[in-house]
Amino acid sequence: REVAALAQHFRHVRADGERVATSAALMSLSRSPSASSTRSFKVEKSEKEWKAELGTAKYRVLRQQGTEPPHSSVYNTMYPEKGFFKCAGCGHPLYTADSKFKSNCGWPCFDRVVYSEEGGCHVGVQPHGGQFEIVCNNCGGHLGHVFYGERCTPNNERH
Repeated sequence: REVAALAQHFRHVRADGERVATSAALMSLSRSPSASSTRSFKVEKSEKEWKAELGTAKYRVLRQQGTEPPHSSVYNTMYPEKGFFKCAGCGHPLYTADSKFKSNCGWPCFDRVVYSEEGGCHVGVQPHGGQFEIVCNNCGGHLGHVFYGERCTPNNERH
């Protein structure tokens, strides 16, 4: 059922056939705040394992919903012509290179998420403190927030 519902909301299909959907269309299919602490993910590790693997800074962002200082990420000014931006926790592809756009906010920005037949939507969205948190749907890692209505791109969303 989820695949059929998602198929109605694709905004972009890449030349290689990879489908990319906008997160606004996927919110009802993503994890809910009540399910966030109980949902299982394909990649699951103990907090001790995550800490050892990620190190202090990545662990704080990915597992404790921390925020990097603005303009501190090497990805903020990186604009590759092809490929994917992947989750720092598990390597799952999240955004295509062509979904990244320039913004003055200080963090890397994207406007479309990766969707695949085998993995569904690769990014989940859930309400969080008056905003919408985005997470990796493979490991549950915190990716930041999504903002709607800023008119930064034709999709009218910023991750």
